[in-house]
Amino acid sequence: MRTLRIDTPFALFSDVHGNLPGLEAILADIEQRGVPQTISLGDLVGYGPSPNEVALLVRDRGIPSLMGNYDQGIGFELGDCGCVYKTDEQRAEGAASLAWTQQAVTDEVKAYLRTLDDHFELETPGGNLLAVHGSPRRINEYLFEDRPEKAMARMAEEYPYPAIFFGHTHVPYARPVGDTVFVNVGSGGRPKDGDWRVCYAIVDPAQLGTPGFVEFVRVRYDHERLQRELSATPLITSFAGPVQGEGEV
Repeated sequence: MRTLRIDTPFALFSDVHGNLPGLEAILADIEQRGVPQTISLGDLVGYGPSPNEVALLVRDRGIPSLMGNYDQGIGFELGDCGCVYKTDEQRAEGAASLAWTQQAVTDEVKAYLRTLDDHFELETPGGNLLAVHGSPRRINEYLFEDRPEKAMARMAEEYPYPAIFFGHTHVPYARPVGDTVFVNVGSGGRPKDGDWRVCYAIVDPAQLGTPGFVEFVRVRYDHERLQRELSATPLITSFAGPVQGEGEV
């Protein structure tokens, strides 16, 4: 576990999954808002057409990043991304993604992915907070918002932090359970909540325990560019886009 000291509001994104236009839009929005620090919760690669570019942008910007399950699978060449698929269509998408991404990611980027951390403990004025990719217990555990209260309460007791941040499900939410707020920051590349815009969170640790503690930010990005880049690969991944007549950027 790596400890990061944070005294000001900060931004958190997760699950960019090779969507370079999405990541660039998020970083531009964070810069425009003047948020002083940014953290990645992992899954930089997989599904999208620009795994190397995404990983190197995060690395070269000096953004601390956790290791997602896809980063782990590709970085260590495990032949498995730790993903769960419910339909034949999802399994086909996943197989094409894993095969292409494993071949496309450079040795330099694989070496970088292997250096990523599994947990961040965030030292803030409001107390120490925890950041993970899937859950505090497993890198690929899905913490959906409708998980039974008792299960979430047991996790809060086992990891008694005022807030726990994570991604992995691609659906943002903030859910108080006992003395812990579980915060899913959504997806910075492939949202799955019906809103095509990429998502990240701004956290103000000084407001812990108030409604202003977490703000979810949705950002438009160049979806047409993403589709052009996808078309140059054998990837068959679907990235939801804007409805007809809605602007993209």
